This record gives sequence, structure tokens and C-alpha cells, in this order.
Amino acid sequence: MTIHKKANRGRFYVRVAGLYDTIFAKRNIQGFERGVIYFALAGFLLHLLLIFLAKHCSFCAEVLHEMPTNYLKAIYTPFSIILFYEVFMLVVILPKSISIFIGKQYEIITLIAIRSFFHDIADYDLDKPDIYTFGFMQNIGIDLVGALLMFFLTILYYRIFALTRKEQVNPSLKRERFINIKKAAAVVLSVLLLVLSVVSLSGWLSQLYHLNATGGHLPDPNVVFYKDFFSVMIFVDVFLLILSFMYSGTYDVIFRNAGFVISTILIRIALTAEKPFNIFFAVTAMLFGVLLMALFVFYNQKVGGEREELED
Repeated sequence: MTIHKKANRGRFYVRVAGLYDTIFAKRNIQGFERGVIYFALAGFLLHLLLIFLAKHCSFCAEVLHEMPTNYLKAIYTPFSIILFYEVFMLVVILPKSISIFIGKQYEIITLIAIRSFFHDIADYDLDKPDIYTFGFMQNIGIDLVGALLMFFLTILYYRIFALTRKEQVNPSLKRERFINIKKAAAVVLSVLLLVLSVVSLSGWLSQLYHLNATGGHLPDPNVVFYKDFFSVMIFVDVFLLILSFMYSGTYDVIFRNAGFVISTILIRIALTAEKPFNIFFAVTAMLFGVLLMALFVFYNQKVGGEREELED
């Protein structure tokens, strides 16, 4: 192992990988998690206060006339903050496993789907009996059924992933390089995530200010931030696919990682598609990933060993 470290010493990606160990230390992650909780609570209370002022303060109502006055809308704010934390954790787990990295993407799109329920339900006045129409049931039902189905597929994905053969810890230079490059990629991706967050938030606030003066529909946060982020994820998956040749160039691993790219592309399409197509593409992406993982396990446990015997 000492020889490997000497061989890697001085390489740029190794130094960047060292930043990963420092920035994403367990203590720092726990501190960030506490900060997210406080920020989500503060955002929830602030949103409730703004809705209260928009409803009961005549002066504030002139400034906040475009703000929805349904208190249920405030649930959307802390949920969005927690969702951003999940995106952050996606970056943190990047060096651990490509399969877990993809599973985290499934978790995020599932949370986006359940968040859509809070967004949509607040558009209705629940005290008016005439809102309970087929269109209301269809609009709300798509979010709920889609989220439950995606939650089930995520659980199934992890369950199948648990059946995969555990990789033997091999202290080879090849494996060490692979992990260090993924750590370096996580550092770069975290910087990109921060830049995307600032740009998206500033652009969204600018649109809100413009719409408050001219009127119109509020911009969709899914399109503002997550569309761009998952576009980046597509290229990250391709990057990981190429890197996987450094550690394992077997047929099953190559096919699995290529399939993960397809799954991420379908998730990216789901973020900008209209209902019910957004749920369709998201479920299709996850179902594809589940079947892909199931076939990968079958190949490793059944076909792979038989093929090696035939080659021998």
C-alpha cells in the first residue's frame, strides 16, 4: 500500500481527493445536516409569516399580491430545503459506489414527486366543495400514486443491490486510483452544485420580482434547478462509465453502467415533462434500473461463473 501511495504522490487528482476527505468529514456532514434542519424550520416559519401578512395586512398585500395565500403552500419550502440536502448527499456518496449513486438519484426524483403533491394541493381551496372533481382527483392522484410506485421501486432496487456479490477489498493501485478520481470528481461536482444553486436561486428570485410586478405564473423550481443538475448528472454517469474501465472492464459491469446513463437521461426528461408524462418517465427510469440490477445479479450468480468455466 505504501508503494501505491508513493506512486500516486504529487498527482493533482490525489491532492483534490484529499480535499474530499477534509471537506466531507463526518463531523462536517453532521454540522451541515443540523444547519439544514434549522434552515428548513426557519424557512417554514418565514413562509407562514409571509402568507399571514399577504392575507391580513393591507399594505403587505400590495407587495405580496402574487403570493399564494393557502397556508399549505408553506410546507413546500422546508421540503425543498431538505430535498437540496439530499442532492448534496448525492455528491458525498459519489466515491462509494456507482450503484448507490444511482439509487440516490431515485430517492431524489421520488422526493420531487411527493413534493409536487404539496405544491398542487395548495392551489385548491379545500373549503369549497365544488373543487372535488375528477380533474382534482386526477391531478392529486397522479402525484400520490406515482410517488408510492417510485418509493416501491427504490426499495426494490436496494433490495436487489444487496444481493450483488461484495467486491473484495483489493489494495491495488488501479482501485486506489479509481476511488481517488471519484473523490476528486465529487469535489468538482460540489463546487458546480454551489454555482448552480446560486445562479438558479438568483434567477428564480428575479423572475418572482418580475412576475410580482407584471403578473403571470410562478416559475417551476424543478425546471429552474433540478433540470440543470440532472443534465450534469448524465455526463457524470458517462464519466463514471469510462472510469469503470480502470477497475473492471467486464461485460456485465460495462452494460450496467451504460444502462445507468439511460436511467439518468429518463429522469432528466421527467423533470421537464408535463403530467402524467413526468411520472411515466420517472417510473420507467426506475423500473429500467431495477430490471438492470436484477439482470446484473443474475449474470454474476448464474451466467458469469458458467461463462468462466467454458472459457477455461
